[in-house]
Amino acid sequence: MWKAKKVRDLMVSLKEYPSIRETQSIKEAFTILKKNFEEGRGYRSILVLDEKNQLKGVLSMIDLLRAVEPKFLKLSKPSAYQGLVQDDSTLSILWEDLFFEESQKALQRPIKEVLTPIKAVVTPEDSLTKACFLLVSTDSRILPVIESGKVIGVIRLLDVFKEISEAVLEDQ
Repeated sequence: MWKAKKVRDLMVSLKEYPSIRETQSIKEAFTILKKNFEEGRGYRSILVLDEKNQLKGVLSMIDLLRAVEPKFLKLSKPSAYQGLVQDDSTLSILWEDLFFEESQKALQRPIKEVLTPIKAVVTPEDSLTKACFLLVSTDSRILPVIESGKVIGVIRLLDVFKEISEAVLEDQ
């Protein structure tokens, strides 16, 4: 029988999870994520905070890669009704020649220009099923955990998936 857990049981504390100020550069964000991978933590995003430690957004690896992508290669997102998207991957040949030139300029920009706004939050006492629902419905990989108006950590899709997979496979 599955024992219902709370967000508190699986959350990663803010002390352990990488964070950055919204005014810091894209280059600094790359450095933080790279360091986390080298240390074996494997975090795939960074929480973005303002000078008062208020949560402003999240910065993912995809956000960082988009930030250094040459602007002329950025394609608009297709409508849900558009059907299959034309394969424009051959444009990446052009990207190779301009990548370093363009990326060096982009690395100096502040991350507040490229962060992803927070779509949902949870509290430490919320159920894992609520966290699961919010992760799925907002297509998020992490949810900030808020207590008394302050960020105290995050709950990751990976951890929720592991817990729920154990529960649904328990009777197998």
